Amino acid sequence: MSKEIKNAIAVLTNTKETWVRRRDAVDFLAEVAHRALAALKRHLKDSDVDVQLAVEKALERVDAKGEAPPETYSLEQLVRACEKKGARTVTKHEDGFVVEVQLREGRHQRVYVTPFERKDGVSLVRVFTYCGAADPDSLRWALLANMKLTHGALALAKEEGEERFVLVNSYLADSVTPPQVKASVKEIAFYGDWVEKKVTGLDDF
Repeated sequence: MSKEIKNAIAVLTNTKETWVRRRDAVDFLAEVAHRALAALKRHLKDSDVDVQLAVEKALERVDAKGEAPPETYSLEQLVRACEKKGARTVTKHEDGFVVEVQLREGRHQRVYVTPFERKDGVSLVRVFTYCGAADPDSLRWALLANMKLTHGALALAKEEGEERFVLVNSYLADSVTPPQVKASVKEIAFYGDWVEKKVTGLDDF
């Protein structure tokens, strides 16, 4: 199938080909795209949360209508896309927002979405959650755990004078989209809670 797709793309790209062959290439590629999208959408509610998140990310990359999204979104537009009654609540927090995420087994996680400017002037959007107090015994475990994470990275940050683990992901502010932030919030909450259970066994939000 991969070879057939490449051949069809080559035919479509070649303006010296006959219109019939180029039309047939379009029909073939459209059918492949339709089947692929249908397969992805069938698994938006997959029982495996990792598969769900992968599907959401894949669909974010697909622009079936060929319409260009707005160049930039405000931080509030990005975060409001995360709201879902009974699952995720968004509130203003300092210069950003916090999303209260309800997880399985009655657990919870607070995910912060904030603006951040690098030293070189590049504007970022940070998505992060605190996930347990750091101590010497857990530092090595955290570094090993970083290799298992598919989204974000573990770091250290101070909160109210206490050094804590933080699971964080950053996006360029001028290109990030609401679906990307929503997917990131859900994944950061899930894995942040996983880290917290491993490090402290508590549910400190």
